[in-house]
Amino acid sequence: MADLVGRKAECENLVRLAETSRDAGAHLALVRGARGIGKTGLLAEVRRVLGSHDVTVLSATGRAQVAEYGSVRELLEPLGPAAALPGTGQSDDHYAVLCGLHRIAVTLMADRPLVILLDDANACDGRTLRWIDFLLRRSGELPLVVVLAWRPGVVEQADLVFADMVDIGPTTVVDLAPLSTPDVVTLLGRAFGRDPDPVFAEACGLITGGKPWWLTRLLTSLCARDVAPDESGVEHVRELGRQVVTGCLPDLLDEQGGHAHEVARAIAVLGPADVRTVGRFLHLPEPFVTSAVDALRREEVLAAQGLAFRHEDIAGAVLSALSPGRVVELRHRAATLLNDEGRSAEEVAGQLMWLPALPEVWMCCALREAAAAAVRRGALDTAERYLTRVLDQEPGHPATLLELADVLVMMEPAAALPSLVEVVDQMTDTGAKTGFSRRSVTDTWSEAAFDRLATILDEGENSEIDGELLLRVPTVLLTARVGKRASTAQLLTHYRVPAQRVPNTASGRLISGVAAQAEMLAGESVQATVDLARLGLVPGSAVHAGPAVAAAAVLGLSGEPAEAKAALDRLITTSGADGALDVHALALSTRAGLLDNAGDLAEAHADARTALEVFERAATPVEVALPCATMASILLKQGYLAEAEEQLDRVGEPWFGWAYGPVMIMKAAVRRARGDLTGAVDLLLECGRQLTSAGIHNPVWAPWWLDAVCLLVRLGQRGEAVELAEFGAERARRWDTLEARGLSLMASGMVATGVAAAELLGAAVAELSGSSARPLHVRSVRLLGESRLSDGDAKGAREHLRTAVTLAIRLGDRQAAAEARDLLVLAGGRMPRLGARPADALSGRERRVAERAAAGATNREIAEELFVTVRTVESHLSNVYRKLGVELRADLPAALDSGLCATTA
Repeated sequence: MADLVGRKAECENLVRLAETSRDAGAHLALVRGARGIGKTGLLAEVRRVLGSHDVTVLSATGRAQVAEYGSVRELLEPLGPAAALPGTGQSDDHYAVLCGLHRIAVTLMADRPLVILLDDANACDGRTLRWIDFLLRRSGELPLVVVLAWRPGVVEQADLVFADMVDIGPTTVVDLAPLSTPDVVTLLGRAFGRDPDPVFAEACGLITGGKPWWLTRLLTSLCARDVAPDESGVEHVRELGRQVVTGCLPDLLDEQGGHAHEVARAIAVLGPADVRTVGRFLHLPEPFVTSAVDALRREEVLAAQGLAFRHEDIAGAVLSALSPGRVVELRHRAATLLNDEGRSAEEVAGQLMWLPALPEVWMCCALREAAAAAVRRGALDTAERYLTRVLDQEPGHPATLLELADVLVMMEPAAALPSLVEVVDQMTDTGAKTGFSRRSVTDTWSEAAFDRLATILDEGENSEIDGELLLRVPTVLLTARVGKRASTAQLLTHYRVPAQRVPNTASGRLISGVAAQAEMLAGESVQATVDLARLGLVPGSAVHAGPAVAAAAVLGLSGEPAEAKAALDRLITTSGADGALDVHALALSTRAGLLDNAGDLAEAHADARTALEVFERAATPVEVALPCATMASILLKQGYLAEAEEQLDRVGEPWFGWAYGPVMIMKAAVRRARGDLTGAVDLLLECGRQLTSAGIHNPVWAPWWLDAVCLLVRLGQRGEAVELAEFGAERARRWDTLEARGLSLMASGMVATGVAAAELLGAAVAELSGSSARPLHVRSVRLLGESRLSDGDAKGAREHLRTAVTLAIRLGDRQAAAEARDLLVLAGGRMPRLGARPADALSGRERRVAERAAAGATNREIAEELFVTVRTVESHLSNVYRKLGVELRADLPAALDSGLCATTA
């Protein structure tokens, strides 16, 4: 019994029936299970064990060659001539034969118990089953055990006979389940002479479904190829396991009979479907389909749920038996059926993509509709395949070329230029042909395409091309050419798109998203930018593409952070649900930047980390620049300078593109934190030169100029700082948002002196106090305190610097808190060395009051313990609530324990 892995309990139960049959009488045991589940092995082990017992064991298989009493003959053959089949001369009198067989069995049971083991009982001839029934009905008190191993659902008549036998007398039903994981591990250990790796064992169990027969065949193949039972052998397991499973498939389907083969073919063609659709596909009544599905599921050809194969290779094995022409015919029929049923365009397209030709007009329409659906869920590669297939069928189709250009803008902008030029040339009927494949875009061709499309834009309304196409041209050019400073400046200066001209269509939303980004970079009209961004976003999940993320980011930079966050929340939810990983990571990265700008560092860190993890699996290395820059900003605020540098090292030398400004600002911030002020200024001024030459004048998107002003003042280069502050102020006047005004006031206050500096910085504090950009507000308060300190007003400086420390700690901004704290100490203030807990902003007396209140003491008890008045305790608690940002006494314990640790000075 030790060799029968996973069937020990079942074997012991059957042996026990034989051992107790003298007292218990006749007993029927039905061993049920799918093919390969181990029925034959179990019966063989029972026979081996009973060989040492005082019992008579007769065994046979239901697949005897003789048509009548074939299995009975096999059972009686070991008994010799004396037990030859009786009644051979009276073949018409079957009752006499049954009686004669019964006498033989009774004679055998006179000396010892009789055990009959009949494998594949469902395949037995009818006479044998009739005799088994006859024997059981007449052996109630006799020591008889009949064990029938069978596969339900294969032979309907046999199933009915076995159902009747259950009612005769005591019956045990043994349902054999797949081998458990420990059982699989045991078998693998015996085959390989050592314990397998868990991942290897899991793969073996999964591919074979835990069936001992399939598992044994798989192990034979693996051992023959010297496959190691570790992670390196997993792929061999999958390959050889599929061969084992699919190799058994033809015989298995033939054995099912009925409509199993037809239903399997239908599922292989349709993919996961429902019974109704399969029935319509095959022109079969649903009950027939259901019966075949049940049979296939019992044999584990189909998965436990739904109409899908247990292994994807099974579909290929089913279809491989058909001629290519027959498969095409079935695919055509499936596409037509799904289309007529009103199924999704992508389901229909899944069939159409297999056809060598698309002979019906609706087929190309369905593929274009499927491409639009794929774009909405972020599957841009799929959309490109659908549209390319349409163009193979209808070369040069203008609408399809436009749709492909839209998709390529989001995927590979440079590749969109040839498609757009091709459709423009067709619409203008110039006769000019590109001569370039969409798949082989060279730098030379990109330049030529840009010049050709720029000429179209210069013609404006005088152009012969369609108005919506004319709107697409700057969209494609801006997306494709943002890495070229000269062409970017040209686009931002001359070719921006007004919101009122953008149609309310899917392509219009694409245009709006890119156009909003262009308008924002130009930095000339907040309202025009917001209008375009809102056009690029619609409620729900209608758009998942990069331009929609760009539109949300633009709203955040245009003074609408709440609206921007709501849009990003939707995009993150829908893109995550649809598996659009690139869009999902981009939206997460953008939201991380928005949260970082708002001072929500913990949430921003979580988003940035997730974005980086997703980008590593799904995006190009270039795209990692933005989340890396955001992560560096967060880490630097939290005081992790080395870790921030590591993130920027992943980016390397920044290329000129959408992430150029943020990356350069963070590189300068790291240099400043290292004490290299001159190097930081050099990076910021280079960033400014690059952005200005590209026509990017937005003062908020990458506020390099404010950082440069602050550093130039510290380096004593006030003249350059003044020029730069005026530069920023002029751009902030055009981009009139609360944040832009605050940045301008800070820069102007930094280059001013005396009362003027205090007034300007005070105005910046007031302006930014109503902003969601809390880190900027903290910075303005610190700069005001620093200005007061420079003017000799130490008392006024301490007031502002303490506020800056408190606000920074509340945000978890360790860097800002430390800078303000150092200035506070210079101003004569006293404060412990800071970590980043809100509690670190409390004075010693305030901390003691807060701790006693958090422990549950009343104000009077605290006053008596600290020898102060109740009014003093109340005053201290008011300061505590303000500094910790809480309103209730019950919130004190959590507020005192939150954040990073502090150290004493």
